[in-house]
Amino acid sequence: MRNKWALLLTATLPFGVSTSPTFQARDLLAPQAILDYATYQGVANPLLGVNSFLGMPYATAARFDNPVLYNKSLSGIQSATAYGPACPQHELVALTSDVVPEVAGLLGLAESVLGKVLSQSEDCLSVNVQVPQNATPDSNLPILFWIHGGGFTSGGSSAFVSETTAVPGIAYQGATIVQRSVEMNQPVIFVSINYRLNAFGFSGGKEIEDAGVTNLGLKDQRLAMQWVQKHISKFGGDPTKVTIAGESAGAWSVSTHLLLNDGNPEGLFRGAIAMSGGALKVDGQQRQQGVFDEMVRSVGCETASDKLSCVRAAPYDAVYAAVQEQPLYLGYTSLAEKWFPRPDGTFLKDSPHRLVEAGIIADVPVIIGDMRDEGTLFALLPQLNTTTDDEFKDYFQTTWWPNATDAQVEKLMELYPQDPTAGSPFGTGDLNNLFPQYKRLAALIGDYSFQAQRRQLLETIPTGQKVWTYEVDQSLPLLGQVPALDQLGLTDVPLLGSFHVSETILNLFGLLPAAISKNTLAIMSMWISFTNTLDPNNHGVSSLPEWPAWNSTALSQYRFQEAGPAVIQDNYRADGMKYINDNAESLLV
Repeated sequence: MRNKWALLLTATLPFGVSTSPTFQARDLLAPQAILDYATYQGVANPLLGVNSFLGMPYATAARFDNPVLYNKSLSGIQSATAYGPACPQHELVALTSDVVPEVAGLLGLAESVLGKVLSQSEDCLSVNVQVPQNATPDSNLPILFWIHGGGFTSGGSSAFVSETTAVPGIAYQGATIVQRSVEMNQPVIFVSINYRLNAFGFSGGKEIEDAGVTNLGLKDQRLAMQWVQKHISKFGGDPTKVTIAGESAGAWSVSTHLLLNDGNPEGLFRGAIAMSGGALKVDGQQRQQGVFDEMVRSVGCETASDKLSCVRAAPYDAVYAAVQEQPLYLGYTSLAEKWFPRPDGTFLKDSPHRLVEAGIIADVPVIIGDMRDEGTLFALLPQLNTTTDDEFKDYFQTTWWPNATDAQVEKLMELYPQDPTAGSPFGTGDLNNLFPQYKRLAALIGDYSFQAQRRQLLETIPTGQKVWTYEVDQSLPLLGQVPALDQLGLTDVPLLGSFHVSETILNLFGLLPAAISKNTLAIMSMWISFTNTLDPNNHGVSSLPEWPAWNSTALSQYRFQEAGPAVIQDNYRADGMKYINDNAESLLV
């Protein structure tokens, strides 16, 4: 499966991406950026017209400690020609055993795409900067600052792909976005980062809270934004023109950054794009106490008088192994996550959903949207053990919402009925319901974890603040149009519908070239327009209809689809999402 995905990557490279660039020259093919603490030598891709400076440290951090902006002076010319190691991962392995072939095939695809990243290290806080080849320190270009997804447990700035991938970093190949921006005469700089994950970045509990080391992954992200403010001008960027963007956990992060510091962005960004993720409904630090205690026991620190100090000093392999003992987000517990940002009263003062409800949000333009079928990927394994109404009710009360009453869960079951025609993948009638509760699970998981969060933000954002919302109807599989897709074994993709993360890799980063995908042309062009002008409509592509900003009267939503975009009303499943948001205090994860 991994080799097939690698074949797709190399067979459909857009805009002439080079698969094995090697450059020796010190001028055009070996660009340099001179910062106040180091001189970095990057790598040029003349076919794309993009210079890349990769793997530069932006911060240092001891284990379970707050990050510090990198300030070590480095003599000589530093290589910035390869992505830095990813932060320690919660590995996506052994997902495909003992399940029916259709589910095994889809989980195998997920494992191949979301599986092992290129390398891992605790010393992982690095930043990548990709710029137009003719950019100079006086260019003052806007910046698209990318925060990767992965459920706060896995992923990296370079790739969501396995070690066998022929083109490292291609899943998040920002060079394609930079190239497209130059074609549009709206050049941008693309910045991506690594941040700490799982127990290393999002541990919680009394010991963590008392030490003031909560939400470390979010703090890493915020510090990387400060690095950009300090240094991006040396690469040709304008620090006053930063748009933060992310998908999945990256979008949850973007939405949370809108709420930090009492909604004051501190000049770190002027716009935000949240792709599949809004304001989380999360419980407090105590929700993660048990997970911290399990890690303490696993690494042999149970009898230590200072358990946090003991875990800090434990062998890396022991802590890493403790992480792997926790359930996967593609497993039975799904997105009832162990490692979420959680309120700590200081850095993140309250659950994001409460901050949004109180109107505490940065006054910047926002794009926020979802896939049509956000929950299908995360319902694949839960469906195997959740086949009756009683099991459905018990699953959500036990695994997701222990504070929910019987009446509340029963009401959600009424709003999300056991009717395949009402389930996800939406609009597919009785089809694609492999197990009895699959489409019902997918509908509720998708709406709770993504769509309802988006609706809440739209309905509470202050009047006058510009916000655009969208849904992606991804027409997959595009079999027959891209030969390499046929070799991926995607015959079961209809079970997923227009699924989570597909628009990010396929469209935003151009894995499906714009020549064959209208979604790629539209999404890339509109995101670049927004980064430049804070409006997605200034792209110059005449075939794209106007995308109206959202308001509470028209409820306008842009639907990206391969037949061509359309403007629809954002009023589907209104009763279900309203009930989720109105009962948020009982539905915390």
